[in-house]
Order: sequence, then structure tokens, then C-alpha cells
Amino acid sequence: MNDTTALQFLAGALGVLFIAGAVWLLRGRQERVVERVADPYIEGLKLMIDGRGEEAFLRLQQAIVAGTAPTDAYIRIGKMLRERGDAARALQIHRSLTVKSDLTRQERINVFVNLAEDYVALGRADRALESVETAMRRTGLRDPALIGLAARACHSLERTEEAYEYFKELKKAGGIGNREIALYLASVSEGEIEKGRTRDARKTLIRALRHDPECAPALLALGRLEEKAGEMGGAIRYWRHAATISPELAPVALRSLERALYQKGTFNDIEAVYRDVLDSRPGDEHAALALASFYRKQGRTGDALHLLEDYGHSHPGSVASTVLLSSLYASRGDSDELEDFLDRSERALERETQFRCGSCGHLSGEMRWHCPRCNRFDTFSRNTK
Repeated sequence: MNDTTALQFLAGALGVLFIAGAVWLLRGRQERVVERVADPYIEGLKLMIDGRGEEAFLRLQQAIVAGTAPTDAYIRIGKMLRERGDAARALQIHRSLTVKSDLTRQERINVFVNLAEDYVALGRADRALESVETAMRRTGLRDPALIGLAARACHSLERTEEAYEYFKELKKAGGIGNREIALYLASVSEGEIEKGRTRDARKTLIRALRHDPECAPALLALGRLEEKAGEMGGAIRYWRHAATISPELAPVALRSLERALYQKGTFNDIEAVYRDVLDSRPGDEHAALALASFYRKQGRTGDALHLLEDYGHSHPGSVASTVLLSSLYASRGDSDELEDFLDRSERALERETQFRCGSCGHLSGEMRWHCPRCNRFDTFSRNTK
């Protein structure tokens, strides 16, 4: 082999070695990338985002067993245990994290929030409140999540004045507004009324209206207190306001108004009330049907027909207005039998409606925006079960 051939052979061999080395380096890099992507903690977070809770739970478990999981993994898996009904184990996990000295501010808040939630799930509102207050006192963390939990715990312990103070602090922190505080006070007044403390309930409701003058539950409750005290003028004023501003509570307020005006001997004034409601909410089915029924009882069938025809034209999906309109057409014959049918139709259209809290399942016969059981806001919806 001459020198030229030897050099060519050596260059070729070095080229092969270089390619082999590059392939090895790339393979190692790919393996490390795959290994990093396959981290069970990262996978667990992705699965949680995708709503795959069972698989996420298993991945977080794997990360904790491997000893490489961050504090967040322990917090999350404790929360998932609580949501599965195992609050006792969740408490053990979250309590063990409180002694860690390397927690970030947000991690410390999350630990104490979940610790308190564990106690609440175990029916220990007293320990929940103690944990939150200790955390805020020792760390100076006046975080909205901690303040809100303190308010909930105080409410569960029937320490409503303390809960109110926490809610006011939460408002300053930007967690809630005057609307939520007024709704909470309206719920507090219900408990006071049940205990016969009507004077306290009145003060609480007036305080609620100072926070939010258009708090419909407070207006409705004050109307009931006024009626009970024989102050029908005040009751009518409160109910009229509630009917005008709240589509959800208008049916209850209007029924109360009808009764009050009838007892007062001024039942014809109800027409103006219905008109006020329809002026503010032209699509209010209950007000339209009630006004049509009022016209019929006064013998103003033509007015009733005209109202329902207009309403049916703008709301063709309204079954109730269609049935009542059909009944009115049939009643033009002035038959006693048809009149009885019309009365039965109106009674059949009165539907019992219930509303359920999506957080704790508490049922209410009226729409509400604060749950008196779990002390949460905006969790109620129409119960379809």
C-alpha cells in the first residue's frame, strides 16, 4: 500500500468514526429528550389539563415514588385524594408539607389552602379556621384564597359576624365585590328569621342593601318582614323593586304583590306592576302570562288576546303563552265548561321549580346566588333531576 492509498484509507476510517460518533451523540440526545418528555410529573400535569384524572393520578404517584417530584406534585395528589373522598390521607400529605423550609410563597399558600380544605371535608371547620389563621399570623400571607376559606369556616361555625369581616377584607383584596357581601348577608338573615330574631334580621338586610341596593334576595326578605309587621306599603315597595330587577325572583315577588294588593283592596294596581316588569324585561314570560290572566279576570279578553299575540310573535317557543292563547280563543264562546278549562290550564302552567348548588348539592325553592350551606357564590342552577 503506497502513501496515497494509506492516507485515503485513514481519511475514510476517520470519516466512518466521525459519522458513528455523531450518530451515537444524536441517539443519546434523543434518548435524553424522550426521557425528559416522559417525566411522570410533566405527563401528570398534561393529563390533568386533558381532564384525564385517573391517569394523571397514577403519573403523579409515580413521580412521588421516584423521589423526583416537586412540592406541587404532593399538593396536587393530596387534592385529588380529597376529591376522591379520602380527605384523611390528603390531610396527612398536606400537613407534612407545612414543615418544609424551602417552599415558595405560592407553594406555602397552596399548602395551607389545601390543608384547610381537607379539614372542611372532614367536617372540622374549627381546625380549618385555626390552620388558616395560624398561616396568616405566622407568615403574614393575607392571600384572597386564605381569607375566603376563613370566611367559609366562620360561616360553618355560625360565627357570621367574623365571616362578614373576612368577606370585607376579601373585598379589599379584590376577591369579591359588594354584590357577594350583600348576598351573604341575605343568607345570614334567613338563619336569624328561623330563630325568631326578626329585629336582627332586619338590620342585617338593611346592611346588605347598603352594600348592594339591588340585592333582590334582600329586597324579597325585607318585604316579607314588612308584611309580617303589618307594613304593607313597605312590603309592596320592596317586592315591586325585586320583581323589576330580578328575572329569577320576579315570579315569587309578583305572587307576593298580588296577595298584598288584594288584601289592601287595590288589586287593580297590579297591572302597573306587570307593565313595569315588561318594560324592563319584554321577554318575561311570567309577567306576560300574569297580566293576560289579569285582563281575562277583568273581562278584558281583547286586551289579553292582543298581549299574548304580540308576545307569541316575539317568543314563538313559549309553550305556556301558546296554551293560554288557545284557551282564550276557545273561551270566546262564553261557555262555563271552557271557563273551567281555562282555570285548569292556568293552574297546570304553575311549575314547581327547584335550584341546586353545584358545589354541595343544597336545594332551594327559589333561585339564589349565595349558598347558605357551603358559603360559596354563584353555584346555583335550575335542578333538572
